[in-house]
Amino acid sequence: QLYKMKNGYDLSPIATANFTRRFLAEYLRSRTPYQVNMLMGGFDKEAGPVLYFMDYLASMVDIPFAVHGYSAFFSLSVLDRYYKPDLTKAEAIELVQKCLDEIHTRFIVNL
Repeated sequence: QLYKMKNGYDLSPIATANFTRRFLAEYLRSRTPYQVNMLMGGFDKEAGPVLYFMDYLASMVDIPFAVHGYSAFFSLSVLDRYYKPDLTKAEAIELVQKCLDEIHTRFIVNL
């Protein structure tokens, strides 16, 4: 919103991700770097839904799915196996349930 007020137009999700990546890269070379791993997603009218992962070294990659935290070790294997680009809403809900089942089965701290 700040960019829109200053320049008169919105940034696309791709432009926002590149702006953020450049900002992280500039601060990486300063005395106060940001130590973050982040997911940034959005919807672009031309590109459709997009999801980006940026790490603390300011590298950026476009990814189809992502998870964070300790449970990522278990959930990523499920997503790698069952994810497909044309999932229906019901299939996506079933996939999330499979991830949750895997976490409940394998995670040491069972919630």
